Amino acid sequence: MRRFFVGLLATVGFFALAGTVLAAFLSFSTDRPGVPSRTALEIDWRVLPRESAGEGLTGGLFGRDRPTLADTIETLRRAAADKRVTGIVATLGDDWPGLAAVQELRDAIAAFRASGKFTIAWAPSFEDGPGGIGNWYLATAFERVWMQPSGEFAVTGFATQVPLLKGGLDKLGVRFEGGQRHEFKAAPNSFTETGLTKPHRDNLQALVDSMLGQVVADTARARGIEPAAVRRLIDAAPLGAAEAVAGKLIDRIGYRDEVLDDVYKRLGDRDTYEFEDYVARALSRSGKGDVIALVAAHGTMHDSEEGDPFEAGEALTRAPFSRALFDAVGDPDVKAVVVRIDSPGGSVVAADALRRAVERAKGAGKPIIVSMGNVAASGGYLMALSADLVVAQPGSVTGSIGVFGLKPVVAGLLDTLGVKLEDIAAGTNAAMGSPARSYTPAQQALVDRQLDRIYADFTARVAAARKLDAGQIDKVARGRVFTGLDAKKAGLVDELGGLTLAIGFAKARAGIDAGRDVQIRRFPAERSRIDRVVDLVTGKHAKAVARAETRRMVAAVETHLGGLPLAWRPSALRLPPLAPLWR
Repeated sequence: MRRFFVGLLATVGFFALAGTVLAAFLSFSTDRPGVPSRTALEIDWRVLPRESAGEGLTGGLFGRDRPTLADTIETLRRAAADKRVTGIVATLGDDWPGLAAVQELRDAIAAFRASGKFTIAWAPSFEDGPGGIGNWYLATAFERVWMQPSGEFAVTGFATQVPLLKGGLDKLGVRFEGGQRHEFKAAPNSFTETGLTKPHRDNLQALVDSMLGQVVADTARARGIEPAAVRRLIDAAPLGAAEAVAGKLIDRIGYRDEVLDDVYKRLGDRDTYEFEDYVARALSRSGKGDVIALVAAHGTMHDSEEGDPFEAGEALTRAPFSRALFDAVGDPDVKAVVVRIDSPGGSVVAADALRRAVERAKGAGKPIIVSMGNVAASGGYLMALSADLVVAQPGSVTGSIGVFGLKPVVAGLLDTLGVKLEDIAAGTNAAMGSPARSYTPAQQALVDRQLDRIYADFTARVAAARKLDAGQIDKVARGRVFTGLDAKKAGLVDELGGLTLAIGFAKARAGIDAGRDVQIRRFPAERSRIDRVVDLVTGKHAKAVARAETRRMVAAVETHLGGLPLAWRPSALRLPPLAPLWR
């Protein structure tokens, strides 16, 4: 029987791998049709672009690689200058990559519209939750917004829920010890409090208020109505399609085939072109001119090379990032570097090493500009301090200048189970990290001293880089989380805008004329599909691939647990003692 199951699994595995290789081969051998002389780009944005093209264990092998956010922005810029492209029509869904990512796409659509070409967005419905408000926010950057007749305008705002586990943990005989610096560094509260503290509640309220305020202001400007009217309509939602048209929230009601008929009339024929095919053609032409490097820095910061498979998102570690950064500054064609940060922080040691890598790269003499993505907070913010200029989207989540460290104490649970542990240790504090023992008063004092030391170092670096005095530091630190808009007011970032603006500053700092075109070169380059096939066939990097898949699945779970970044993360359950995190 055991042989039967082993053989069955081997057979299934063989056919799965063969299918993967065949799908990849077919994608290599299928030639994309040429771009018509007059066409509109048809975009499927039911899943919106992300910072990375990776999609898990076989990401990109079945079907096509999804264009990254940076590739999408660059392709829209090229399409605006392409005389063959007369407009774009996009199908939206209920996806939510983050507010800053949506703002990047809105900026790109606005730049495309400025070329005089038409833009149309269609969605079956605008649902409640962040996906609904995010997709409607994106839709308002288009010239015309359509919705299906049976669709609902259910955009109701932003909300987050913070699970408070202490009551349940108390019943199990489990509690958490450690500390945080300071009252706004609220991640530990899920394990140490039975209700939201006032600073925690106030900070989260300020965050959602800022996010909704940005959406209301931008959509009111785009739709030509008063912000107060937009807010009243959002507070009255859900609304039917006819009510949404009457309130100028959308333009027309119709099915997708009716939208396409409208596009065909504009074109004079039925010849639209798929955006993903256009991306492949547009980016295959390297172009001419000076090179601006784009260095990716996204994921949770880890000390190890591969990262922790139970952390959400990609792992951001010193060696791969440093190698990419120094490859960029060492490339003679590269005139300036844009570091794209999308990270909530992580290990203190990893964050400091990444900051040091940026500092050393800056010493090479080439301009280093930071562009913040959805999240560049705690260690992600520390990393940005060494750059020449920091650019954030209004909706980027940043700040969180603070530190915390926790350990679970399960002594009560062990007593209930009748389990006894005996310590044998050489060294007064050798067993202080044990979850079976509480800290002694002297050990808690050591933890507090460590947190104080790390917090003092963090704030000193912020003060020196941002030229803030002690009073200003107290107002922007203590663990507070800001949107980019509020961070700019607080002096934590230099400019508000997206990747395109950051590249513009990189050109200016490098002495490149604003009107001159440049090449954007990614470091590290996205792995090709054939490389991923070879890795699967040979087993190379199998452990790293498995870890990445686990991280992807945990990220999906975290998304559904919901809320805003930094409100709560399952990984907080796994914090080791004396390993504070800048988060």
